Amino acid sequence: MHRYHVVSRLLLAAASVAVAFVCLASPLHAQTDRFGGLEAMKAKATGHFELEKIRDRWWFVTPEGHAMIALGVNHLNEVRNAPEYPRTVLAQRFGKDWPRVHAEIEKQIRTWGFNSAGFFPPQEMRPTMPYIVTTKFMSASFYSEPLTYVDVFTPAFASEAETKALAAAAEMKANPMAMAWAWSDSLSWDLKLTRQSRGTDFVSFMRSLPIGAPGRDRYTAFLRERHGGDLAKLNAVYGAKFTSFETVGGASLDLDRAPVFADDREFLRLIARHYYQTISTGFRREHPRGLLMGERFQLRDHPDEVLEEAAKFIDVLGIQPGDHFFPPIAKLTRPDETWFDVAEFDRLHRLTAKPIVVVDHQCGFFDQQTPKTGGWHQYASAEEAAVSYDRFLRDAFARPYLVGYFRCQYLSIYKDQLKRYKQGLLRPDGTPFEDYVTRLTQTNRDVIRQIREVP
Repeated sequence: MHRYHVVSRLLLAAASVAVAFVCLASPLHAQTDRFGGLEAMKAKATGHFELEKIRDRWWFVTPEGHAMIALGVNHLNEVRNAPEYPRTVLAQRFGKDWPRVHAEIEKQIRTWGFNSAGFFPPQEMRPTMPYIVTTKFMSASFYSEPLTYVDVFTPAFASEAETKALAAAAEMKANPMAMAWAWSDSLSWDLKLTRQSRGTDFVSFMRSLPIGAPGRDRYTAFLRERHGGDLAKLNAVYGAKFTSFETVGGASLDLDRAPVFADDREFLRLIARHYYQTISTGFRREHPRGLLMGERFQLRDHPDEVLEEAAKFIDVLGIQPGDHFFPPIAKLTRPDETWFDVAEFDRLHRLTAKPIVVVDHQCGFFDQQTPKTGGWHQYASAEEAAVSYDRFLRDAFARPYLVGYFRCQYLSIYKDQLKRYKQGLLRPDGTPFEDYVTRLTQTNRDVIRQIREVP
């Protein structure tokens, strides 16, 4: 790139930061505690994050006892290992002095109106910025390759859950910046979508385990209970000729047959109940007041049975918008991820009675340095993407149950598996998308101001 253009971008970036620091000195930001809570909205200080309904809307409550709406940026930990990093402005200024690098990143995202390091922050930012503690349990999300479910009924899984729950509880008790505990990523729960896109599903996985495996035995016991121990009755409704409850499964099982599908959905409920109960038990014992988010559910890949069971154990519901099944399962007849689907989010809140966080979301746009972006919808221009961001956040935070929004990605990084850029707020050279972040900053500030001013 021509030196003139690089210098111009650096000057523009410096100017945008200067403008943002002026904004930080405004009364809006002078009235926040160190966690981002609004000092004028006082609640009980407990020393850790809580959730509370104030003025007919849900809020996070900071450890110092102030109402807070979380606005964050995810994947900040990717910066140090990104192939693009050595060519960035950050590398030119700080090299691999990671405390200084991440201090600069924190300063930068704060100027853009973000108050949280979201999911997957680097260790250097965890003492100074609110974040979500995140633990992985299995590679069985909508994008995992291969899709790998595990038998959640085994003692080994219970032991793993105990170990990870205790670690999460310890981190949250030791660090008041830790907001909640979540698991990454959402499992591919929906039976039809997973079968169509991956050729398997959680129930089919359990059914395929060898006889004697805890998950397979639990499935067999479920069938006996469901059909009153009457094998002839099961065969009649299944249209099959199984010789015992233990042998139900295989190619002769018609998964599309209504009674089979109904049974599978109820067994999926049992899987979800056991999964959530097993993981949450140790955490609740060690940190009874700690906030539990559970999974980052992929929008529309969460059968009601699963959400109903999850709601018994979690405090806040995490939803990731988007239509990420590829190739598409069917023609889209609903709002895509560029729109906040008010009707569906309202339904999820009614179903679970939990406040909601949009846990990972963005929309990309064309830029010379990132001509092809992946994972999210790409607009033709930064202006269109900024308008979409503004619309999404205003619609989302108009709902009184919405307590947080985390934007996907900080630095634009090329992803080989996508053959596209995962676009962030910075170009691959480390300079901000100036016009976009200026508009985004204004949206963030407007949204918080409007929420605060609701009587």
